[in-house]
Order: sequence, then structure tokens, then C-alpha cells
Amino acid sequence: MKFTMQTEDLCMGVLSVIKALPVRSTMPVLDGVLIEASQDGIHLTCSDLMFQKECFLPAMVEEEGKCVLKGKFLSEILRKLPDGKLEAEQEGNLLKIKSGRVRQRLQCIEFDEFPMMRTKGDAFDITLPAEKLKSMIDHTVFAVAQDDSRPVLTGTLIESEGDLLTFVATDSFQFALTAMHANKDFPKMRTIVQGKVLNEISKMAEETEKDVTLQMTQTHLTVQVNDTKLTARLLDGNYIDYKRIIPKDCKTRVLVDTAELLSMTDRAQLIAREGNNSIILHFEEDLLTMSAESFVGRGEDTMEVSVVGDPIDIAFNPKYIMNIFRNITDEKVYMEFNSPISPCVIRPVQGDAFIYLIVPMRVY
Repeated sequence: MKFTMQTEDLCMGVLSVIKALPVRSTMPVLDGVLIEASQDGIHLTCSDLMFQKECFLPAMVEEEGKCVLKGKFLSEILRKLPDGKLEAEQEGNLLKIKSGRVRQRLQCIEFDEFPMMRTKGDAFDITLPAEKLKSMIDHTVFAVAQDDSRPVLTGTLIESEGDLLTFVATDSFQFALTAMHANKDFPKMRTIVQGKVLNEISKMAEETEKDVTLQMTQTHLTVQVNDTKLTARLLDGNYIDYKRIIPKDCKTRVLVDTAELLSMTDRAQLIAREGNNSIILHFEEDLLTMSAESFVGRGEDTMEVSVVGDPIDIAFNPKYIMNIFRNITDEKVYMEFNSPISPCVIRPVQGDAFIYLIVPMRVY
């Protein structure tokens, strides 16, 4: 293998694909980046067997070939090379790299065959404007579970039927749903996509102004944006029946200013985090009083709201309020309550573009 290209192009390509490297692996080849040189250019691949990312880069290839180099190590090497022309040539189990005055001889990982992911079965497509796809991902994926005790909750449920497309995520403490109506019908489907995969798709969507197509099979999801391709195995299992946990009515409905509530919560969490990490919200007579107390002190803040229904005191972990309100672009929203131990529902003033739930804390 022998090729010439720009150092910064190879560096950016490697930094993109190593997002698919496994955290831990018993297969040394999976710690590496597969570099394949053909007459068309350079093809890079990383995989953790659940998630695979590929990137095609233009290059002048004199000799075709392929090798695997340790991914994170290669990215560190490339970031420290000078910009400009890079020449690479494989000799046996070494890849020689020349960039300016720098010479590197990198040890390749021995492998028989790189474990590429293959999709099977009939495929169907969901195509969205890149900006809309990114928005729907970003406004839900923050709520996925971060531990593997319930693997299905580490993913986002994607549902479509008729002209309605819905994304749902929850970790049992916070719940996020975003929905959109299109001027066309989507294929009917219900699938679960790993949270970290959707985060990568969101970043890919930033790189284009064109529509992005999610291609689904029964087992895999594939997305291609420009010269970058992502393939991921869908999560197995039954997602929770989320429609049953969304309250249909409420005893107290409060109209709040989104930015002001976020600002109040941000101040309160400074005190709350030094104690039991809870803040108390008291709604009464068109006034919200938010308080927090710990060994460092006590804070209290108020804002005008519009309350319809019974007064209520309720406690939350401020992290969940901030997670949700950071992702709301509406100027005002409704907060709905039934009791101090029932989830708070957050809805738009008009329409059904989103629904958020926060599970309250019990404070004694």
C-alpha cells in the first residue's frame, strides 16, 4: 500500500471513525482503524460490532492495500503532524508515514479479516431535512439511560405511522417525546436506536443542508452523509408502553416562562448539589417560589406564573429540570401536576411537538 494525501484530511477522517471504537474489547483488531487504499482513494472503518463508522477520503494511490492501526494512537500521531502533504507506504507489518520533516514507522495490527457489519432483509427509508432530524434527536436523546441495567432504555424509540414521526427516550427519571407531522406518509415502524448512535447521526446532520435518509432493516440502521457512512445494529427488546405513563389530565396547570425558570433552577442547583440535590417548587396564587437548602446555605427565588388549580409543593432533582428546559425553544410552556409524588408533565402551549415528564423526589 502506498498513497499521498493531505495530513489534515486523514486526521479528520480518523477522528470521525474512531467514535465507533469499543470502550473495551477482547479482539485487538477492533481497537484499530482499517485503512484500505484503492484507486478511488482511502477508505477508513472502525467498528465495535454494534456500531460501525466509515469514511471515504480522496487520495493519490500508487499501490493498493490495507492495514489496521491502533485507532486512538493513530489519531494522536496525526494531530501532532504538520499540515500539508502526507506520504504513507506499507512495508510488511509497518506503515511508514512522512509529513514534512517528520518520519514515523507505525506497527500494524495483525488480522485475518476485519469484522464488517452487514445488513440483511428488506429496507425502508425515512427521509428528513437535516436540521429537523438533528432537532428531534437533540431534544430527546439526553433522556436515555446511561447504565446497562435495562439495555433497551439506553436507546431512543423511533415510531412512525401515517404522517406522524415520534422519538421517545427515558431513563425512568426523565422522559422526552418529540413528534412531527409531515406532508407525506411514513412507513409504519417501531424500532430502538442506541443513544450514542443517534448522537453521531446528529453530528453528521450538522455537516449537510440536504435531506438525510435513515435506512432501516429489521436489524440495522444505515445513514450516509457526504462521504461518511454509519451502520448500527438496532437494540432488541420491548420498549415501555410510554402512552400509559403520560397523565391524561391534571389538578394543577401552570404557565411558566421557559428562560426564567431555567435561570432560577441554575441558581438553585448551586446550593442543592451540596446537600441532597433537591429543590422545592411551591406554586400558589400565580407565584412560583423555588427554594434549595444544604450545609452551605439556603436560597429562595420567585417568579410570576399563571396557576390554574390547586396549590402544590413538589421537589425535583434540578438536573432533570435543566436537561429539559435547555432543550425547549418555546418562550412559554405548561407544567402540569397531580400530586407531589406524581410526574410533572411539560407541554407546549399550542400543538403536540413535545411532551416531557420529570419524576419528583420524596423529601422528608
